[in-house]
Amino acid sequence: MTRDDAPRRSRLEDAAASVAIPEDLHAAWTGVAPELSVGQVWRARWHDRVQLVVILSTDQRTTVLPLSFDLDYADTNSASIAAEAGPFGLPTLAWRTLKRGVPNAVLDRFAGWLESEVTAALLAAEPGQGGDDRATPHPVRVYQALIEDTMDELSAVRWHGDGSGELSTMLQNSDLRIQDVADTLGTTPQKALAIWRGQIPLTNEEARKLAPGLGEPVETILAANPTPPSKLIDCLENPRRHHQVLAYAAQRGGDVATAYRDLSHQTWALAARQTGQKATNWDRRLDTLFAAVLDEH
Repeated sequence: MTRDDAPRRSRLEDAAASVAIPEDLHAAWTGVAPELSVGQVWRARWHDRVQLVVILSTDQRTTVLPLSFDLDYADTNSASIAAEAGPFGLPTLAWRTLKRGVPNAVLDRFAGWLESEVTAALLAAEPGQGGDDRATPHPVRVYQALIEDTMDELSAVRWHGDGSGELSTMLQNSDLRIQDVADTLGTTPQKALAIWRGQIPLTNEEARKLAPGLGEPVETILAANPTPPSKLIDCLENPRRHHQVLAYAAQRGGDVATAYRDLSHQTWALAARQTGQKATNWDRRLDTLFAAVLDEH
């Protein structure tokens, strides 16, 4: 560090030290995530994509609008939110043309609420003139494009994929038999039979073990998986589960998408091996699984 750098660093440190995090924001950020509701502000994150958003709808798929603090980029596509109307204690911009539906799995931190009048105004507002207006300064258009790219990627997240359900046919057309599947996976004949019948999917690790016997790439085998029940997906994607999924991923040195897939497969497999139940309480099963794999009590 040069002599000229010292005063600059000191000023930065002084500025950072002067920023006080609102108590309500700290409590929301570190507390238990609430049930999703209109007007809530969340941090959306998936891998290296991060964006603050406000929830506009929870019907079917959660619909959100991106927020930012960069007031210099405001234009007709943005709506200004006063500092006292949001959880951060800072003026905020809402980007009205960049509304997207996102999976709940990307909502990983709750920040608080917008005032109800502000949320109502965002819901009632016209979308604006669009981000490609050539009258908009170039830096603003570039900035909007970056947010739009992030929102598009968050909207496209789908960790469970769309399995074709052809795993059973793939197994039955191979040289493998049910006992071969059980021996290769080191599992019980009951679970091997459920896999054989296409009642439960393979995890990434299980697909890797079966790949030589099937003569197919791991990706092809996983693409043939049956799709997890929608109610299981909804329960696992509940934001209150997100920290558990992240802890599971960190424990195994994997990424979050693989963690979601493996957890859904394990939960589904346990349910498939039990009989005589007309309905499955997926939340209770997830509680049991996380208590076991994360030592949560």
